[in-house]
Amino acid sequence: MVKPPAALAERIFADASCHAAGRTKREAYPPELLHITLLCVGCFETVPHGLVHRLKATLGEIKARPVPITFDGSSLFGNRNSLVLHSGSEMQELKALAKMVQRSLWRANLPYVVASSFTPHLTMIYGCGKIELMQVEKPYSWLAGNFELVFSHNGETRHELLERFALSPKADRYERPESQLHLPGKVIGPSKRPMQRVAMR
Repeated sequence: MVKPPAALAERIFADASCHAAGRTKREAYPPELLHITLLCVGCFETVPHGLVHRLKATLGEIKARPVPITFDGSSLFGNRNSLVLHSGSEMQELKALAKMVQRSLWRANLPYVVASSFTPHLTMIYGCGKIELMQVEKPYSWLAGNFELVFSHNGETRHELLERFALSPKADRYERPESQLHLPGKVIGPSKRPMQRVAMR
């Protein structure tokens, strides 16, 4: 995960707490726990020390640049309608970092939860329902210089830091997203076969 600097986290928490007052019984997430999840490895009752050792070794080999992050709006996210911060920009560097993390675990034959897509967001209020969105008058921006491996204690609202990995400005630039080639319909013609959707569940 990636966490905002302490001072910025306090600002986000204060704004979210003010917004929650009178709108929901749910409290804003504590500032020290605010984060962006890059990838979930799995659910465990206790810290899987053997797996953690392998994760540290693999993630420690990642060479990546610091990531600029800006959240300039809010939205409701997930089935429980949590209030989150989002960005009007694509945040390609952050998406590239998440892809690097997933690729590293895949190459090392390590477990992770496969997600259909990565949507950068930071949750401010969990399970608040369909409340009014929070206006972001001044964007929340920072340059992330590291990412963390964390064990989240379910039901305890507590993160146990297992390792922190530094990002280096000397690393190669992030790869650009693959662009899709669009051909005019008159060249290849419309498909005569019915469209089918392929999905893995």
